[in-house]
Amino acid sequence: MVGVSSTFSLLEPVHAGPVAADQGAGGHGDAGLGPLDALDGGPVVVSVPHAGLDVPEDDAVALALSGRALLKDADLHVDKLAADIPALGVPVVVGNVSRYVLDLNRAPDDVDLDVCPGFDCPARPSARGLCWRTTTDGAAVLRRPLSVDELRSRVRRIHVPYHNAIAALLAERRARHGFAILIDLHSMPSRFEAASRRVDVVPGTLDDRSCSPALLRAVVDHFVAADFSVRPNDPYKGQYTTARHGQPAQGLHALQLELNRDLYMDERTFGLLEPRATRLRGVLAGLVARLQRLTLA
Repeated sequence: MVGVSSTFSLLEPVHAGPVAADQGAGGHGDAGLGPLDALDGGPVVVSVPHAGLDVPEDDAVALALSGRALLKDADLHVDKLAADIPALGVPVVVGNVSRYVLDLNRAPDDVDLDVCPGFDCPARPSARGLCWRTTTDGAAVLRRPLSVDELRSRVRRIHVPYHNAIAALLAERRARHGFAILIDLHSMPSRFEAASRRVDVVPGTLDDRSCSPALLRAVVDHFVAADFSVRPNDPYKGQYTTARHGQPAQGLHALQLELNRDLYMDERTFGLLEPRATRLRGVLAGLVARLQRLTLA
């Protein structure tokens, strides 16, 4: 049973009948794969940690940013790209809270002492840990440092319910299938500073520690067949979500999937670009349909 929290949304499976076997990359079929009963939905769970923009009232007083400034480092529209996935019988867990309040893809002890001076766990001096100190543009995220009570409240209200929901969904699917797959959806800027354009898709597997090589192969093959450029684990290998929920020896496989933002949005205006977004939405649904039939040891 998955608990409910206002800090995340669960896009529950829509059981619309059997999923056709030809829902591969942009319509490419997967030979030898039969229909899957959508009442089951297969072993897959999808998560979207950084699309949210909400700032809870209790947290707004310490935040230096508001309005349009909240958009810069969000994975805008990624939840929309996942909109067709519940129709395959697969749940999608979406974080609702801005990553400037709390980053769901960081460990609870990934805390900079400039952010929370009284924090007593091993801290990491990072500007963008659990609670960000600065944006990627260098702007201050906080008006003032957080107290230990404020930090613990954010973890209790935002971080714990989100990851508990993912863990419960994965456990249900592992009990049914013997293994479970988490696809953690993200977006990345098309360029880093003045560098050349990044590839289209970066699957992150913590250098093959968070999932079976067969899962990575299936993801790479799917996007290559749909004419996307792919580079695993470079520049993103995965983070807390893949480390926590990816335990291949226990039948839990997690893969972080970074999507180049210029595939679906205008990075200057933050607007969604059609028909690019429609195409990518279909390719993602096709990927999930393919992974529903994947067998992992």
